[in-house]
Formats: sequence, structure tokens, C-alpha cells
Amino acid sequence: MTMREFLLTAIILSIFAMLFEGIIVFRNLKNKLHAYLFLNCITMLVNNTGYLLELLSKTEDGHIAALKFSYAGRAFILFSIIMFSAELCHITIPKLLVRALLLIDVFVYAIIFTFQSHDLYYSKIWYDKTGMFPVLLQRAGIVHKAFMQYQAVVIVIVLAMLFRSIKYHKGKIAKRRVFIIIGGFLVAAILYIFQIAHVFFVTYYFDLTVFGNVAITISMFIAIFRYNLLGVIDMARDYIVDRLSEGVIALDCDDKLQYYNEHAKELYPDITKDPMSVVKTLREAIIRGDTIEIGDKYYTPEEKELSADGEVIGKLYALVDSTVLKQREYQLKSDAAILEMATNSMKERLNATEEILRQDRAMRHDRRHFEALILSLLQDGKVDEAKKCLEERMSQEPRGSRSFCENTTVNAALMHYVAIAERNNIRVKVSANIPHNVSVDEMQLAIAISNLLENAIHACDKVPEAERFIEVTAKYKQQLLLEISNSCQGIVKLDEDGHPVASEDDHGIGTRSVLDFAKKTGSEIRYIAGNDMFKVRMLIG
Repeated sequence: MTMREFLLTAIILSIFAMLFEGIIVFRNLKNKLHAYLFLNCITMLVNNTGYLLELLSKTEDGHIAALKFSYAGRAFILFSIIMFSAELCHITIPKLLVRALLLIDVFVYAIIFTFQSHDLYYSKIWYDKTGMFPVLLQRAGIVHKAFMQYQAVVIVIVLAMLFRSIKYHKGKIAKRRVFIIIGGFLVAAILYIFQIAHVFFVTYYFDLTVFGNVAITISMFIAIFRYNLLGVIDMARDYIVDRLSEGVIALDCDDKLQYYNEHAKELYPDITKDPMSVVKTLREAIIRGDTIEIGDKYYTPEEKELSADGEVIGKLYALVDSTVLKQREYQLKSDAAILEMATNSMKERLNATEEILRQDRAMRHDRRHFEALILSLLQDGKVDEAKKCLEERMSQEPRGSRSFCENTTVNAALMHYVAIAERNNIRVKVSANIPHNVSVDEMQLAIAISNLLENAIHACDKVPEAERFIEVTAKYKQQLLLEISNSCQGIVKLDEDGHPVASEDDHGIGTRSVLDFAKKTGSEIRYIAGNDMFKVRMLIG
């Protein structure tokens, strides 16, 4: 293979290598580092392709056209290298400086594109086809000299940034990755020096800096495939495959944002401006063991380490959708609170019911003996004695006991809360037709009525004594119609479903218990709020 064939083959291979690298980077394009790496691949690809066309040109016009095409990439290689290196080293370049660097490259290319019309870039040119490759010989103009010095300064600055960043990278893989990239840039810098100093004769008809681009490409290949330059992204993607609905945020070992998926951006729009504040929020929630409420959903943040070859290379934060679990948790807490309240409030009522049942059994026992005695006297014709016994019995009946309905359990609840209301100077009127057998569990019905009466008493406590009242009406005909009215302060606020809104913390448990009873029994419930009056109406069963 001749030298000419070797050089052409090397350039062609470099073009395919940069094209391959560009495709890989584009497929993993998720952050600024990858964007600048992709830009670097494109600029070098254009530069080397244009230079290959220069070497294969047959005429001066063809060579000049290829030269202008090549500089469409070459003029912007420095910008892509500066921005990539700054991002890799976690150095923030002011936006004004970024724009200035970009303007310099645009200006240089504009001068090159029009170099035939002035002598700013080339003061003199002539086309030579006598060597191994055709070459456009030239004398450098003022812009050309300035651009060469600018390139030298940029190379020094980039190498300084890369060397300085080594001590800030914590892991071995991160350090090796930087060393590999530095190696590529050092080779490119050395070849650049050889080219401008014409250390070798070949530099007069072949541009060695093209191989510098190849060296940088090779170093990037090694960094990508051996030292996880894109590894954090790959691991994040693997994690997403299992949990597509979650927000995912990936950091490298230096706590710098490397990736976030679209769902994370939807949950935290500010992640593009201030990602570390989002990460801080997640970390604090993880430490406290809290869930995060966003909109009408709940998320449990998780932190996982990303590792490769036994070394930690970053961290992954995932937002696990735990809305259903949280709702179940709240439901369980609510049910527990309702059950606890119902248990405590029913203890006295059950005791009262037990006492009533005991008295009722004793009265039935006495009544059987009394009725047997009356029957015996009547059979013996002792009417006057029987009459006297009845009169004595009637005089001994307790006058203070009250019965509001036939259902013993519900009656005990009514007796208990009517007594409380009357002690609070509340006028109570009860008209209840509730039989022994109703279409629902009588204990649950008693708890629901107790909660309604307790709420009514609390409402009456807030109004003047003269205005306090509670009215209980119950009618049974296949279904039980229950209505409880009470005085209140102002107008009770109802939510969009027509249910009372708790105005104080820890309140509203009774209302939730009643609604839960209505749901379980298929009952209909309606709340009516008026001026200084509140009414609840239930069609039970």
C-alpha cells in the first residue's frame, strides 16, 4: 500500500468512525454533555469529509469548493470542544462568553467562505497539483494568523480544564475517563503543533490535524464503551423499562445531573432550571420517609446507586407512583378513627342498653308472677282484691323513664343523647317509629344516629340557649325515613358533593362514619343547610 492509499484509507475510516460515534451519541442524546459531544462529531465529520474531497479534487474550483465545505465543520470544532470540555468538567461558562465564541467562529467562516474576494484570510493563493495530493498553497492573512493563535489558546485552556478536573472526579472510572479524553486532546494538540511548524515534509501537502480529529474520536469511543461516558443514561433506561410510568432522575458521582425522563419533567418543570433543588426535595423526603403529593397523586421517592465494575458511578432517583397505596392507607386510618370513635361513644350506650335489658327481663319476670296472681284472684271471684293489686302496681311504676321507639338499641342511643342535649339546655323533640326489626344492622344504625345527634349537639352549643333545638323524626314503612333538624350558627358550608365541610382539625369523623354507613347499606342521604338551621334526611336500606 502506497503512502497516498494509506492516508486516504485513514481519512475514510475516520469519517465512518465519526459517523458511527455520532449515531451512538444521538441515540443517547439526553443532556448538554451529549449535545456538545454530538456537535463535535458532526463538525469533525464535515471537516474530514470536506478534506477528503479536497484530496480527491481534480480542479482548482473543485478544491476551493471542498475547502469551504470542510471549514463549515472546522471553524466550529473549537466551539464544540470548549463547550464539551466545560460540561465534562462541570464548569459554567457565562452565556455572554458562549455567544462571543460562537460569533468568532461564524465570523471566521464568513471570512473563509468569501476569501476569494479579499486578502483577510489568504493574502495570496495558488493551486499546485504536482505533489502527492493537490494543495492550495497560500500566504496567511491577518484573520488566518489570528485564528491559528486562537486555536492554540483554546487548546491550552481545554487541556488546563481537563487536567484541573481530575482531582474533582471521585471514582476511578471517572478519573480514567478524563485521562482517556485528555490523551486524545494531547495527540490532537501535538499534531496541530507539528502541522503549523511543518516539522515533517508531509505537512506541506497533507494536513496532520485530521488525524488529531481521529485521535479525539478514538478517545471518545474508549470513554463511551469502556468508561461509561454514556453509562448512567443506559442504566437509567434499563430501570425505566421496568417502571415506565415513574419519574427518573440520574446523577453522576459528582452529583451533577445527567438525565431525567419526560415524566420527571412533567412532575417538576423547574428541573431544567434548578435540578439540584428538585434532588434536594427528593432526598429530604427519603430521609423523612415521606411520600410526595403532586396534584391528586402521591409518589414515594427512592434512591439507588448506579455502579459499573464494582464502582459507584452515580445515583438514580425514582418517583414510585403510590397513589393507590396512599389512598388505601388514608382509608384504613379513617376507618380506624371511625371505629375508635364509634367504640368509645357506644360504650356508654351499650352499658345503658344492657341495664335497660336487665330491667326489662326483671320486669317481665315480675309481670308474669303478677299476671298469674291477678288471674288466680279473678278465677276465685275476688274482683276487689284483684282491683286493689292493680292499683298498687300502677302506683309503683317509675314515671321518669322514657321510651322513644321499639328498637331497644336505637332507643338506648336516643335516650343517651337526649339526656346530654337536655343537660346542655337544648330543647329536644323526638317522634320515632323504629321497630324491633329494621332492614339494616341495628347496631350500625344506632351508631349512625348517635353521630348525627352528636354533631347536632355540637352545632347547638354555638348558638344562644334560647335558640337551641333538636328535632328527630323517624317513620318506618318498608324503609326507614329519618330526619334530624337542629339549630346552628349561620349557614353550614357544604362541599361539591353536598356534604358538610369540617371547619376544625380532627372534626368530620362523625360525618365520614355516617357517609360510610349510607354507602354500605345503600341508603340515600341529603344535607340541607339554611339560615341558622341544619337538616339531614336519610332514606335507610
